[in-house]
Amino acid sequence: MLRRLAGVGLLALAACATATQSVAISPLVALAPSNEVTPEMILAFNAICTADAGVGRKSTPDLKLAAGMGTGGFKVDTKSKSAQDWFDYGLALSHAFYHEDAILAMAEAVKADPDCSLCAWGQAWVLGPTLNYGIDDKGREKALAAAMKAQSLAKAGDMKAKRLADAIVARYAPAAASKGGLNYLGAAKAGESKTEPAFGAEMAKIAADYPDETELSVLAAHTLLIPVRGGNKNGLKPALAILEKVLKDHPKDTGAIHYYIHATEFDGRAEDAIPYANELGRLAPAGSHLVHMPAHTFFHAGRYHDAAVVNAKAMQADVEWLAAGGDPAPPRTPGSGMAMYYAHNLTFGLAGALMSGDAQLALKYADHAEKYYAAPTFTDGQRAYPVPRTWVALARYAPERALALPEQKGDVRNLLYRAYARGEAFLLKGDAAGARGELAALKKLKSDSVELPLARAVLEGRIAMAEGNPRKAGAIFESAAGLQDAKLSDSWDPPGWWYPVRRSAAAAWLKAGDFKRAEAQAEKSLATWKHDPLALWVLGNAQLGLGHLGQGEGTLVEARDLWRGDFETISEDTI
Repeated sequence: MLRRLAGVGLLALAACATATQSVAISPLVALAPSNEVTPEMILAFNAICTADAGVGRKSTPDLKLAAGMGTGGFKVDTKSKSAQDWFDYGLALSHAFYHEDAILAMAEAVKADPDCSLCAWGQAWVLGPTLNYGIDDKGREKALAAAMKAQSLAKAGDMKAKRLADAIVARYAPAAASKGGLNYLGAAKAGESKTEPAFGAEMAKIAADYPDETELSVLAAHTLLIPVRGGNKNGLKPALAILEKVLKDHPKDTGAIHYYIHATEFDGRAEDAIPYANELGRLAPAGSHLVHMPAHTFFHAGRYHDAAVVNAKAMQADVEWLAAGGDPAPPRTPGSGMAMYYAHNLTFGLAGALMSGDAQLALKYADHAEKYYAAPTFTDGQRAYPVPRTWVALARYAPERALALPEQKGDVRNLLYRAYARGEAFLLKGDAAGARGELAALKKLKSDSVELPLARAVLEGRIAMAEGNPRKAGAIFESAAGLQDAKLSDSWDPPGWWYPVRRSAAAAWLKAGDFKRAEAQAEKSLATWKHDPLALWVLGNAQLGLGHLGQGEGTLVEARDLWRGDFETISEDTI
């Protein structure tokens, strides 16, 4: 349970200060009757305030060796301290998924010692694919050139350098592109290329032969996991075995923690990474993606508010990294997409705030999205992923603002989320007819995205609830939940739809007085969306309705403890 701040009855954080470095929270103002402020809430709000202060601030690329990026590196064939330092830093940056900065760092290592084989190898490594990004033919050719340079520089007696160089040359061999090469995730498409799995297997062999070089094991595990993202899971178990061995001996290795979070998620046991996820942000406070990564574990474990908090901190880390001269990709302002993972952090944090009922933090994410992704700096298409999703927060917590959303055009997501948010807002104001108008607008839209049928179904179900027909609503919600389970079962970072629709089905059956069915639907929802406080609220009340008084009261205590909003105002109609 998060520690509450004594003497403060409610979370209501006023507008951000305008300080350029340390952004302070101004005095608290009451907005909702039962929220309580926690230190974590203040940290998250303050982090987004820092991000707000950075919007529009210009900076110049100036990569420096700096602390806080986590672990990385191993001894290479150089007498140059500068080359060694930049090599180590380059691998730390690569583990933190600051891809462009890692490339710059390795270029500095090569510049400091042009005869260093492993420096050239490091350059070839950072030019290659990762779990999230692939490599096109032009990039592969560039990486191959660096790999071949590493091969040519390897001294005859240096077997480590020679084996690493030979392996990475084979990785980027022209055969890798002969039948389509590597896809955008960097994972070999089925039947098209065997170089990536083969490279992973070879890296694992090399790592096994150098057990004292922990970094080689971390690199091998990452390589083995890349095809897993593309559907080839042959490397998953070997990667997990490598990472678990590394973390047993080196529990603070940030690269190992990063890939272990992904690997356990891929293996359906995300919660095994909790002890490491709890520490990662503190171990690498400058690495935005590493600060963010625990959210993957937390969300699977039902720690939704923790996911909201770490993503706010990740956004702050990105803005501070840019201000310090990191990230060479133009343009150079935080309001124009400097960090490729920024939208990921924002939408993931928003999802955590919505799931935990933290109204102020959800609205703060929404406000920041409008500032950060402001037009015309961003195109309609660029805004369409992060910004419209935030309108759910307006629908839930600021209905007047949702109803004031201007007419939208362009990307269907703008139209979809505007209609959905306005429909929810109308219902909160008791206007079922207005909600029906928005439902009609949703029914006119066309999209292959599963978000559209889910938005239609949720709004239709909510209208049925508002009109006193919970059994009709229960059937609608259950059908939509089946669609969500079928199409979005592996969509968790952030979830493809903002909440589990099955909990609405449970709430509908609760309102209908069918406590057994409400209990069954709530339990089924909680099996996937663990510790969801609103599903727990339904479950507790269903248990009370079935006469299981002790069990029901206990479930409601858990729900109250986890919910960051006004617990007394929860109702079946809005769950």
